[in-house]
Amino acid sequence: MELVTLELQKLGKKTGLQNELIDAEIVQEALTVARSLPIAHSYLWLGDLEPLFRKVEAESGKQSVELLARYLLLVFLDDSEWRPLCKVPDSIIKEMRQERERIHEEVTSSEHGHYYPFADAFYKDFSLLRGKSMPVYTGIVDTHGALWRHPLKFGAFSQRIRFVGHLLRMPIGNKYYFQHHTHTSLLRRFNQEGWLKTYKLVADLLSVNLDHKGFCGASWFYDPQLDKVSPRLAYLANDPLKYGAERFHLGTDNSGSALAKSKTRNELFDKGEYVPQSYMLVWHRKPMIRWRDSAFSGQER
Repeated sequence: MELVTLELQKLGKKTGLQNELIDAEIVQEALTVARSLPIAHSYLWLGDLEPLFRKVEAESGKQSVELLARYLLLVFLDDSEWRPLCKVPDSIIKEMRQERERIHEEVTSSEHGHYYPFADAFYKDFSLLRGKSMPVYTGIVDTHGALWRHPLKFGAFSQRIRFVGHLLRMPIGNKYYFQHHTHTSLLRRFNQEGWLKTYKLVADLLSVNLDHKGFCGASWFYDPQLDKVSPRLAYLANDPLKYGAERFHLGTDNSGSALAKSKTRNELFDKGEYVPQSYMLVWHRKPMIRWRDSAFSGQER
């Protein structure tokens, strides 16, 4: 307990986060709960850690609960805490080493709020360090994701038929996909070259995990409207669509992300000429691996 207290004091001093009110027994309980969390749920799922975080925040404040979250990340930087259920190719192991270095740097130097335990950065980095998700350069992929069922009840009949075709692929059902999520800490990699590397890493995962059906992701940036309103981003859907991916309309995108950083899209939206739409991209394992083998032939995997 004394060692835990000293480590918290050191981390608190380095980050400028208060730690006087955190009880060492609470920290030990958090570690025990974190180590017992199953891999099966979404990267956002914290299980019994969530009420524990809420309790610390209520009793000791927002800075204290963030300090606890950062401490957990430091502990989980150890290789022994990494327990992925999927098979991991060498390219992902190499990527994971780099992500551990990044996470260590951010834990000890990022501004307050970055690792608040109910924020994007904590969810995704904690998921990586546990082995729940895998690093794929522009973000993470959840290792046991499931396709959203919206295309079965939304859009044209032809879309529903195409989607049923994916569900009937072996193994039958909407599970067994590597589901992509962008990561706020990795936005500097958000470019065409970075996404090609992402797709290559997912194909590497699919090559060794024969029980997985493919890649999936959902976003406003898979919207075909981008060909006109933001042509510089059209590659995000068009590159995979050229090599066997399929796109499914999910409805209006209400996240606000499409309008967050673009003056052009905001102006078109204000004129009523653009309403962001959400699309799901699905790339089955065989065409994705074929694309990788062709695009990266002769390169190390």
